[in-house]
Amino acid sequence: MRISQRLLLLFILIAFAFGAFFYLFFHIKQEELRVFAESDLNQRRTTIDAIFELKANAMLTHLDDIAIAQEMASFIRGNNPYRIQYRAGSLIETIGYSAVQVYDAKGNLLYQDSDDQISGLQDWRLDQAFYEQNSSRLRQSFFTKHKQIILSCAISSIHHGNDLALQNEPLGYVLIAQAWDYRYLVDLAKALNYDIRISFIEPNTASNIGQYNTKIVRNIKGIDQYNLAWLEFYSANPYLGELRNLGNLIIFGTMGFILIFLLMQFFLIQGWITSPLGLISQSLKKGDPQIIRELNDKRNEFADIALLIERFFAQQQELIQEIEDRRRTEARLREIEEQTRKILLTSPESIIVTDLEGKIITVNDETLRLLKQKSEAEIIAQNMKITDLVIPSERRHLARMLQDLFKGLYVKNQELSFRGEDGDSFSALVSASVIMDDANNPTKLIFITRDLTELKNLELQLRQSQKLESIGTLAGGIAHDFNNIITIIAGYIALSSGKIDSRSQAHEDLDEALKACLRAKSLIGKILTFSRQGEPDVEVAVLAEIIEDTLPMIRAIIPSKISIETSINSRCFTRVDSTEMQQVLLNLATNAFHAMRPDGGVLTISLEECAGYELIGIDPKVQLESTYLHLSVSDTGSGIAPELLSRIFDPYFSTKATGEGTGLGLSIVHGIVSGYRGFITVRSIQGEGTVFNIYLPCTEAVAPITKITKNEDYPSKQPIS
Repeated sequence: MRISQRLLLLFILIAFAFGAFFYLFFHIKQEELRVFAESDLNQRRTTIDAIFELKANAMLTHLDDIAIAQEMASFIRGNNPYRIQYRAGSLIETIGYSAVQVYDAKGNLLYQDSDDQISGLQDWRLDQAFYEQNSSRLRQSFFTKHKQIILSCAISSIHHGNDLALQNEPLGYVLIAQAWDYRYLVDLAKALNYDIRISFIEPNTASNIGQYNTKIVRNIKGIDQYNLAWLEFYSANPYLGELRNLGNLIIFGTMGFILIFLLMQFFLIQGWITSPLGLISQSLKKGDPQIIRELNDKRNEFADIALLIERFFAQQQELIQEIEDRRRTEARLREIEEQTRKILLTSPESIIVTDLEGKIITVNDETLRLLKQKSEAEIIAQNMKITDLVIPSERRHLARMLQDLFKGLYVKNQELSFRGEDGDSFSALVSASVIMDDANNPTKLIFITRDLTELKNLELQLRQSQKLESIGTLAGGIAHDFNNIITIIAGYIALSSGKIDSRSQAHEDLDEALKACLRAKSLIGKILTFSRQGEPDVEVAVLAEIIEDTLPMIRAIIPSKISIETSINSRCFTRVDSTEMQQVLLNLATNAFHAMRPDGGVLTISLEECAGYELIGIDPKVQLESTYLHLSVSDTGSGIAPELLSRIFDPYFSTKATGEGTGLGLSIVHGIVSGYRGFITVRSIQGEGTVFNIYLPCTEAVAPITKITKNEDYPSKQPIS
């Protein structure tokens, strides 16, 4: 007999034995579930009866204080409804009863109040026979029916609290009623956690319907002990389901135990196959598949095992070959890693790797050159952090960059000023990212910086050339004003010579001539200041004052047919170079003048403050918690075509005729504004005009700003001899 046949016979015998045990266990669990369900149903009925009893007692408790109240006794004697309005009427508004009624000792209705939302309660009266059937010391609760409404009522006799002689003779009766309408049943269902239905026909007493596994029917009897209605309570008991699931779990666990036991029996019988297993063990120890070759001729499970062992040895040879290939791959990876390190060290961009706290871990050769450090080991030995390499005024900006990195935001092309070992600072363009481990947790930070020194020098030269180009236009207007000033001087001198006999009048004329000379000198001074070459002098300044100083220069370079309107609504501080901001204003004013030729128009310059969150969508670099200065320069000219708006800030792009401009004006304006961490936008409608909006971050004045006024050597008045 084959081994499988022997095992099958043994399995059948054990299965019969365990089947009998399993049937007995299943029957016990079913009976246990039935007993639990009956016990649960009885407990629920007891709970519902107790809740109804509590509600009836609560109504009687509310009547106890009212029945002996001074106001109630006074009302019975004097029949003044205002004496009980606070006591009786509040039961409807505050507690939520449906009706309140007060009767005298003979059962005549003296006062009633009812819920307006329940129709028909105003007509309901308590039967006169009720008082005749009860004692004078009446205090009880009962149910009654009015039309199609079931009323839960409580009545108590009224006694004067201090009148001992009248303790057995009630002054009257006070009754409160609660209508079992839809609202009351909904509230009751929520309180009891049941679905409740009311029926005036006796329902079927089946215990399980639909999705509910508990149904309780409770009758409501009236004063005459006849059934007024029936309440049906439906509820799904989750514990019954859990108990059923627990029973199933135990049953399946028992089945699993039986299965495990049978498997154990199966493996114990494997003693019949000790000899084949010995051959298999010997073959595996010696690594020789020929030892189990004789098992291949047998038609049993060991033939399959022998085949698997042969496959194992074949796979072993393949695994050895795979290990050799992996070794070669690892050697290649080490070679690539070494090449990557060489690329890192020799990269033309500065690369700095830090831990999550900003402590420098490694740098490349370009970083050492920029920082004028001797070696990477020297930086690491000093425990330097990335913040130590940035000038103090830029560290807040670096801190915001780090916050953006940890928030998962993209940090790219942020301008920072670094400080070398010798103390010199240089501007750099910084991009940063977070290095993650295999579990996607942040481990290191990497900063890639590009030295902007040469680009800054080229940009400075470009701005200077643009200034010189603007001076040509500026000089023409100033020359016109200067000619007028000279004419005024000559006129007043002529007048003074004709009035030499009157010394006071001559002095007045000479004073006017002196004022004209001062105007000329002021204009020439502005030209010299504007054209002076040098590094940008970025300092805390009042942008409104820069605009006011620039307005005379703007007035000089544009014709009088163009009117200038200003609206300065902020004196906030910002960090700018006054000369560069004058260049920005002059460039925008010149463009506006060209757009309003030949008919002229209105040039409007306004300044106000705005919050950072108002600039959402303009640029991702906007700091929402900061305050910005909004500088607007608008004109009423011809406007810009929509297809050209995206190119107006490109270098050497111009819509002017040949010889009227270089195409660098707006590009320089964009560069200046961006250098101050500001933003510039443009809005234009053809035929209506163009508006340039510049947003610069506000700052607090670090020290009082005092304008230094140069001492001018003005000619003094000489007495006329």
